[in-house]
This record gives sequence, C-alpha cells and structure tokens, in this order.
Amino acid sequence: MQVIDFQETPVKKVRHQLLYLIYGDKDAYRHEAKFSILTALAHGNPATLPSIRILTDRPEDYRGWPVETLALSPQLLAEWQGNNGYIHRRKACAIAAGLTLAEKTLFVDTDTLFLCDPDLLFKQIQPGQYLMDSFEYHWDYVCKREDYLKLGTHLRAHGITPDNSFKLYNSGLCGVTDKDGALLAQAVGLIDEWTEGGFDIHTIEQIAISFALRNQAISETNKHVYHYFAEKRFFHTMQAHFFAQHGEAFNAQLVERCHDVPRTRPFPSAWRRLKIKWKLRNHSGPLHRIGRDLLYGSAAPEHPYYNLCRHHWWDSASREILRLDPKHQQQLFGQLEHWPRHLPEPSKAQDKPLIMAHLRKRITTSG
Repeated sequence: MQVIDFQETPVKKVRHQLLYLIYGDKDAYRHEAKFSILTALAHGNPATLPSIRILTDRPEDYRGWPVETLALSPQLLAEWQGNNGYIHRRKACAIAAGLTLAEKTLFVDTDTLFLCDPDLLFKQIQPGQYLMDSFEYHWDYVCKREDYLKLGTHLRAHGITPDNSFKLYNSGLCGVTDKDGALLAQAVGLIDEWTEGGFDIHTIEQIAISFALRNQAISETNKHVYHYFAEKRFFHTMQAHFFAQHGEAFNAQLVERCHDVPRTRPFPSAWRRLKIKWKLRNHSGPLHRIGRDLLYGSAAPEHPYYNLCRHHWWDSASREILRLDPKHQQQLFGQLEHWPRHLPEPSKAQDKPLIMAHLRKRITTSG
C-alpha cells in the first residue's frame, strides 16, 4: 500500500483506475470497500487490472492491501461537503478530483460487487461514452412527487419540464475520462444550486450527474456488477462474518475465499417463491408483505452465509407489523406465542418457534 497526500504530492497518472471514497470509522463500510476490492481482484486479469485507489481519511485501514490510498484531511472533507450540509457532494468532488489521475476512471461505491473482469467496463469508457450504474427513471415520472417539487423549480430554470424529460441514473458506478472535468464541475455547481436553503431528497448528487450527462451516450454497468445499496443488511452480516473468520490482512487466500460468499441476498428459488405466492393469494397489503417476508426467511437456500442473515427477512416483517395501527396490530399479532392463524405456516416446521421468538423480541423491544 502506498499512502499519498495528493494535495501536496503529485500522483502518477495511470491508464485505468478504480476509485473509491470512504471516510469515517464504521466497520461495515470498511468491510464493504475491502470486499468490493476482493471481487475486482478475483475476476480481474492480472495483466489488465486497473490501479485501485482509495480516497480516505484512514489510510492505515488498508495497510498491506494492493491499493494506493490518497489521504483526505478533515479540512478537505469539509470543503467537499460544501456550505449547504449536503454530504453526498463529496462524491461528486471525489470523482472530479480523481479523474485527472487516470486516462479512464471508474468510480465505485463501496457497496458494489464485481461479477466479471473490470477491464470489460473500462473498454466501454470512451470520449463521449460514459458509464453509470443503472437507469432508474425519467424525470417526468417523479417530477410531481412532493419531495421533488423544489428541485423541479430549479430544473425549469434550466429548461427542463415533464415534456422534455431526461433520464436519471443511479451513480453507484460512474465511468469518465480525464477530459471530463467540465462535466463534473457542472455537476458540483448544480448540487450547490439545488441544495441552497435546504433540500428534500438525498439523491441530488446522482441527479446532478445525470443532468450534466443528459446529452451524452450512457451505458449501464449492472450486468457486470451488483450494487446492493437497498440490501445492505444482508451483505453487512455476511461480510462481517467473512472478515471475522479470515481477518482483514490481505493475502492471496483472501481473494480465493471471497468466492465462498454469495453475491445475492438469501432469495428463495423461483419454485419456492411461486409456492409462497400461492399460499398468500388471498392476502393483500401489509398482511401479504408480512407473510411473504416471514416465509422468504424460512425458504432461503441452505448456505452457511445465508443462515447467518435470513433473519433480516423476519426483521422486515416485524417492521411491517409495527406500522399497523395499534388495534389492527393487537388483533392480528397480539399473541405471538403461537403462529398467527391468519398466515400460512413455513414449510420448515422447526422455523416456527425461531420466527415467533424473533418477532416477540423485535416487537417487545420497540415497544
């Protein structure tokens, strides 16, 4: 590992770089970054592997890893956050600062797993050809939502209306070239404009980047990576167990062992999902979601890592129960000593007492 204070020391420009931003001392985010790097190494061809660079305020966390750490000072992190309190401005600033350090840069959110050789993605990055994680929606789809109304006012000032909408992309991955400084500068400027006086949505950074790229050719990366931003609880549990078992010191065996960890959440097979759907055919709304999550946790495939985190399905069910109005909650789930009579039972009889104990604990604790 090479530690560079890139504000003071010139950084060697490379052909390709994977660029990560991570700050703070939370174990889960450090595990995310390290596991993401392991998946890149596991799938990459040693002859074409990009440089891996981490912008971080804790370079010591990556000592011994095959990465360059670009040290961030508290002052720079504060500067990147800006004056409006929007923390994700730092991401756009990190991409802007990093793109000058390589001919092609692929910025990677830490909650990303590579499913193939990263070089396949770099081959798609060209002048005028960009990469983003995945298409999410058109502006005209969300523009009337209450939390988007303020942003809509700003966009109208730039000539954007529902009639001339643009595509909004998730920026979990962002592929750019060293010639794209003006585009990132525009995105940072838009973030400042759109967050002045407060903001209602947390994805302004990716909307700003999507807006800056709206007239460019964009390819999605989601066939080559898995960005698990909505399923962190499952992966945090699996990754914590992985590093508890094998340690965080880098070695070749760690790269091989990362293949043992599933690349998806513990999702039941298509056949089991179909059976669960049939069992719940007469249920709707919250009761359907509660039953589905309880049964999904029980029907998760047998796997050492899945066995550690299938309870997160039951956590989701408990949250749905707690959202019910008190009368309805008491009527349906007031007695959790036995399986609720209005819900189908799991196919694994041994899971019934486990699920009931889990629900009792969650619901009692919250009360």
